[in-house]
Amino acid sequence: MFLQKLRLRDFRNYTDREFEFNEKQVVFFGANGQGKTNILEAISIFSVGKSWRETSAEDLITYDGNENIPIYSALIDAEVCAQDNPDFYRILIEPRTRQFFRNEKKITLKSHFGRVPTILFCPEFLELFSGGKSKRQKFFDRFLIQVSPTYRDNLLRADKAHKNKVAILRREENVSPAEISPWNQILAESIPEIVSERREFLKKINPIFQTEFAKISQNKEPVEITLQLAEDFEPTQEGVLKFFAENTSIEKFSRRNLIATHRDDFLFSLREKPISSTASRGEERSVLIALLSAQKIFLQEKISASPILLLDDVFSELDSTRQKSLENLCEGGQVFFTTTHENHFKDFLGKVQRIEI
Repeated sequence: MFLQKLRLRDFRNYTDREFEFNEKQVVFFGANGQGKTNILEAISIFSVGKSWRETSAEDLITYDGNENIPIYSALIDAEVCAQDNPDFYRILIEPRTRQFFRNEKKITLKSHFGRVPTILFCPEFLELFSGGKSKRQKFFDRFLIQVSPTYRDNLLRADKAHKNKVAILRREENVSPAEISPWNQILAESIPEIVSERREFLKKINPIFQTEFAKISQNKEPVEITLQLAEDFEPTQEGVLKFFAENTSIEKFSRRNLIATHRDDFLFSLREKPISSTASRGEERSVLIALLSAQKIFLQEKISASPILLLDDVFSELDSTRQKSLENLCEGGQVFFTTTHENHFKDFLGKVQRIEI
């Protein structure tokens, strides 16, 4: 999997900029605020449909600097070669829509996800262990939509049903069962599928995660990720419907939907304790590198190809020992780095393409 060309038009701070890549290791370097991270963001959107840091499509579209007139779309063009077969992709970003094209034919996001897998590191991920659960959900959801053709569909269905149900509960004091029953039914169909896929993923990745952490930390202290459901219910269609029936009055009184995907959490433990209470900052970084490495191995086994790594400002967050572990992670696939200092990659093994931004 090799990204050969990338062109950004009216995207963030790029009116029209084209990049051509000829090495597996590509480093974008320059001062802060010049748009290095924007390039990785574009590759991330190209891979999974959305950036880790956007709040709306308007964030991504360039505005005229003189008259503040919006340009109503942004374009990301990419040429990717897999097994010597080039594919040409285009992503059209508009305020309310996002369209994907492959070799000039429009494609669905469902058919696109997983074609160009990426693994991302950004400084914000260091808050995975101490920050709110929404960060952990976004982190794992970003990965799971690349390996499962049904995961995103179920997320979208559950989110829509949740919003519609909450709107009814908040709008009316005396909600009839018939009004919320259709949304409960959709939740009962989609939530168990999501829980099942999340649990199956953790079952498979935890042993890899443990092995990779042992390599980095040079010890065998147990490390694990578990899924914690916000409510006690049997994750089957019948179990969800039973829970809703038994908690109707609570939901009406609180005007809340009690079973929703965003209410569950991914918990990290080290030495059989919550990682936020037992790990040093260095250990947290080792856990994160081990997790990225486990994701890479998982994807390689799933798709028989190395994912593209997107590493944003990683050098400022890792000491020399962990940077060496990061180099091992980068072997075998294409890697895009951003950094503010050119000397951060002076000791890299292999050829490095340097692009000053």
